[in-house]
Amino acid sequence: MSPVLCAIPARPGKGDNAVIGDFDSILSDEEAQRLESAFQALGAPSANGERPVSEAEERAWFAHLQQGDARGQRALAWRLTGEVDIAQLTAALQALVRETPGVNVRYVFDDENGLVKRAADSAPLPVSLRQVADEQHAICRLLQVQAAPFELESEAPLRCLLLLTPADDVILGVVLHDILAEALPWRHLPAMLSARYNGDAMPLPFAAAPVELPEIPAPQLPWARQAVSLQDYRSPAQRTEALPPVGARVVTRIDRSLLPANDTPRALLAAVAARFAEFVAAQAGGQAVQLCVPAAETAEFVGLDLGLTAAPLMRLTVQHGEGDVGQRLLAQAVAEQPDPQRAQLLVAWRDDLAAEWRLEGVHAECLLLPPLHTPFELALLLGLPEAEALTLELVTDPRLSPHAAPFLLEQFSAFLAGQRIAVALPVAEAVSPAMAAPVANGDADESVAPLILQEFREALVAPEMTLDEDFFDRGGHSLVATRVIGRLLSLHQIEININDLFSHPTARGLAGYAKRLNVAQPNAALAIADDHEGAQAPLSLAQESLWKVYEAFGHDEIFNLPFSLRFFDAVDETALHQAFIDVMTRHTVLRSRFVEQQGEVVQVVVPAAELPDYQWFRFSHETPAGNAAALLADAGQHRFDLAAELPLRATLLRDADNGQQLLSLLFHHVVLDEWSLNLMMDELGVAYRHRVVGQAPQWSGQPPQFHTFARQQRASGVQQQHLDYWLDALRGAPVGQPIFRQEASTHPAVPAPADVNGGWLEFEVDPAVAEGLYQLARRNNASLFNVVYAGITSALRLLGGPADLLVGTSTSGRNDAEFFDTVGYFTTVVVHRVRFDEGLTVAGLVSQVKNTINGSLPYTDIPIDLVEEGLFGVDADRKNHMFEVFIQIHSRIKLNGEFRLQDGSTIAYRQVEPEKAESLLGLQFEVMEDDLAGKKSLRVMMTYRQDHYSREQANLIADGVQHVFTQFAQHIAGDIALAALPPGPQA
Repeated sequence: MSPVLCAIPARPGKGDNAVIGDFDSILSDEEAQRLESAFQALGAPSANGERPVSEAEERAWFAHLQQGDARGQRALAWRLTGEVDIAQLTAALQALVRETPGVNVRYVFDDENGLVKRAADSAPLPVSLRQVADEQHAICRLLQVQAAPFELESEAPLRCLLLLTPADDVILGVVLHDILAEALPWRHLPAMLSARYNGDAMPLPFAAAPVELPEIPAPQLPWARQAVSLQDYRSPAQRTEALPPVGARVVTRIDRSLLPANDTPRALLAAVAARFAEFVAAQAGGQAVQLCVPAAETAEFVGLDLGLTAAPLMRLTVQHGEGDVGQRLLAQAVAEQPDPQRAQLLVAWRDDLAAEWRLEGVHAECLLLPPLHTPFELALLLGLPEAEALTLELVTDPRLSPHAAPFLLEQFSAFLAGQRIAVALPVAEAVSPAMAAPVANGDADESVAPLILQEFREALVAPEMTLDEDFFDRGGHSLVATRVIGRLLSLHQIEININDLFSHPTARGLAGYAKRLNVAQPNAALAIADDHEGAQAPLSLAQESLWKVYEAFGHDEIFNLPFSLRFFDAVDETALHQAFIDVMTRHTVLRSRFVEQQGEVVQVVVPAAELPDYQWFRFSHETPAGNAAALLADAGQHRFDLAAELPLRATLLRDADNGQQLLSLLFHHVVLDEWSLNLMMDELGVAYRHRVVGQAPQWSGQPPQFHTFARQQRASGVQQQHLDYWLDALRGAPVGQPIFRQEASTHPAVPAPADVNGGWLEFEVDPAVAEGLYQLARRNNASLFNVVYAGITSALRLLGGPADLLVGTSTSGRNDAEFFDTVGYFTTVVVHRVRFDEGLTVAGLVSQVKNTINGSLPYTDIPIDLVEEGLFGVDADRKNHMFEVFIQIHSRIKLNGEFRLQDGSTIAYRQVEPEKAESLLGLQFEVMEDDLAGKKSLRVMMTYRQDHYSREQANLIADGVQHVFTQFAQHIAGDIALAALPPGPQA
């Protein structure tokens, strides 16, 4: 029989006088089945008002709990003109919530029943009604409401707004949570509200469709994220509106004649999609993208911030220069899996929800809202307003530059017209783009190369280095590269991309990729006054991150940094004492106390004149001579009271066996990192050279103080876009577990005591193997650290480690070249994901590691605690990080060297390696790249937590790493698959 539409009567609420009537017609069998399945899907309430919770609701609820933000909230808006009855529209909204099963509910979790859904009381849904200055203010208000996370325990997962403009227009805004995707699909809203507003019978309930909640991957188009500073000419009212970060939407219209003639909408969509993917791939410098189009002929999309889609998508990876993309798309039988390493592009027809409105006497027009969240970096929505025209609406991810959308749409329109287009180039973050502009200079190569060489020579302490020598062959690595790039930019206004340095590691070769900038001098009035005696400052972000862990461990010795030197020539201890005072006077952080004031820890400078009042230096005659190892171990076990004493101790000792002097240097990590250690050793040598002949040191300049950096950083606050970079990259990653006890989890461990008793072992890489690793690095335009990092993670994977491995590493944290010569604790711990896909080659893994590390460098001002709190909440475990494995390289540490005296003589010293009895991290690899007296060597020190690994397991890991290093060295081309490597030692 033919289907007959029926009407379901409106249910009366409290005070309603409506009478329940019969259906307008008898239901067909098919309609009855639809009605029954719909009510079953929605779930009938129990006696206590509880309803069953579906799997999709559970997923949405948990995502909301874990993310802690508004990522699962969607917004729709319409402009209503004509004779709008505000009271009638308000009543319709309240009735919609009251009468639609599963909407006016609360989601509550308890230990006994888990997640339950309870019907709320009969109080009407609050509808926000307010006057706004104009439509722009209305959109701002709606976005603010969308950005405020729902309290699902206490409010319905739906918010409604009626915003009234002076032009008598009414803006209807609705914010829905993903948890309603089955109970109230957004496509049904206009029809359901229209029926309730008009007093008509409600439409037949719909059967719940399966709902997909797509992941929001990290952005893969870095060139589009480099936002330049533009003068904002909006009104003050608009500029002061507290808006969350939003994407952009721009629309244009083109002539259909610019496109090939197509008989069907699907063919036209495929043609535009192919051209768009080719265009974006070209703009991305040849980077492949993943093109997404609806699989169904009629699938349409509205408002990409909605994010929800039950419509299946076809996906196709597109490389720059590939042909027949449109034909391949139409012929594709099975869609590719989503690839989070590719930029996701969507091309679809745009749905018009305004067409579903049937309000008597009212015209409805759908408003374009910029998205807060979207799984697509770029989305192109097509419309056919008339036969000879095509509308193009470009929607961009909020994490992309707000200026990318108009530029790309303008360029794409030109691309379709066959015109020459511009290519987007990266902009360095180190210099404000508002202050910099490229300089056209035909002689740039000749003038730039010597400047690059000058910085190479200084950073590598290689005065004889030539224009054509390899930076990495001379011992360069990513930390040194960061310093070189920063100094070139700040001192010479030369901009270098770090990947260009890896690909062209000679001064002459790199000069061809450098850009000269005209940089305006910053306003001196903006400078912050430097430290004075007795000044104080807040903790920097990195210091605060360290301090949280320090407090969790009861302010014990976990962050002691012990260094020991053996002098092979006699040292004038009085001159060395005065040299330390010179360095501490120069760098106030080394003479600071850390005290709590009003619940916050601050660092207070101790005046240099008061240094004799503190016990921080001991001469060798104050300690009896004895066994060197025992003396040094004892000196390194001091527990600092940072509120009352200085954060360093220098102790001179004598070895009873040979009478040689030993220097124990003990620092608290909160004032010193590896970069600072090298600076301090250089300056200590300068000061000693002068003090030993009774002179005060002559410094070349005074670097800014670390406290100045801390104040500036805290005044600027956390860079939210930088934090979002890490949250996007790490969201959903499996939390690190001991390699031999893998229990897949994306949840943080419950805060628990951590046994930091550690073991350690060390092995030296065979010189032939080390040379092979260097060659593998050169063949792949990578650093030795990239190769060693890839080798260690490969070994762990072969021993049963996860295919999606989190690896921690340390970065300099010095993104501002002004502070390159400042002593302090800048280092941040960051986490990267290493993915072992099927068929991954050695070269592919090295490239993945290199690109991941280099791509993250601009965002390394964000310490790990902020990332873990953003992922897991403010109560994230302080003692157990989200990663199990930590890898770092130590190259050219200046604990092996000599003091050069004014008479030409030297005092040589060598580091005495300490034994390690503690390990904060589960499994830590420290790669030591040494160059002693011209002899290069490569060592690996491995420490491990004894509650995670036995001694036998640690030896197995060390053997596995050496096995993989050997295999890497034998395949320097890197073209062998990791799976094809010969098996190594097994448990």
